[in-house]
Amino acid sequence: MVRVNVRDLQKLKSFVSFSPSQLEKLAANLFIKTFEKNEIVIDQDEDAKFIYLLLSGIVKASYINSCEQQTIVNLLPAGELFGMDSLVPRSQHAFRCEAFDACRIGVIKPQTFVEIFLGAPYKNFVSWYTAAIHPVRNAYVHCIKGIGLDLRRRLALELLNLADRFGTTNPRGTSIALNISHEGLAGIVGASRQQVTEYLNNFDREKIIFREGRRIIVNSGKLGKILTSSLDD
Repeated sequence: MVRVNVRDLQKLKSFVSFSPSQLEKLAANLFIKTFEKNEIVIDQDEDAKFIYLLLSGIVKASYINSCEQQTIVNLLPAGELFGMDSLVPRSQHAFRCEAFDACRIGVIKPQTFVEIFLGAPYKNFVSWYTAAIHPVRNAYVHCIKGIGLDLRRRLALELLNLADRFGTTNPRGTSIALNISHEGLAGIVGASRQQVTEYLNNFDREKIIFREGRRIIVNSGKLGKILTSSLDD
């Protein structure tokens, strides 16, 4: 089995502050894999089981929307960790990561990674991470999902997000327990109030949403179909 040299880890900027003993444990637990240019390292929506350390080369992280449009999220240099979705059990990777050029990558189990660098039981870490950090990760992924979408789809995406976070069960769908104005929605999706009003009226006519004063009841299934429909629809 191919192993990494501790001296190679010490050369990486992101690991200069860690102790030699930590790096020795990391080196002992890394499984090394090589990837050719354009080879997929982890795919979007794949079960997240490992953390990855880029030892050499460049990795491209991207998001593929339902219309197969690709948004490049980041280009990762040597020394970067990725695949951090695996820190939460039963998670899926939010982005596709592929070799931008030939890469050498170390792979480690998240439980082992946490114990080496935090010295805390993995179960305790997950409880803290899920409460403190995971919501920030989710907000970041949500913002990425809106890139490249037209206004109709951006509005559908945001209504689904609000329903997920503030929704309560209603006989007609999911009621968003939030008194948000058209101007407020416009600020979220990056459009004018008039444009948002026009699209909401269209959603109303199509029975995708229902109104109760300022509160909105959404049909999540129909909103989801907007996101998965082709760009010509």
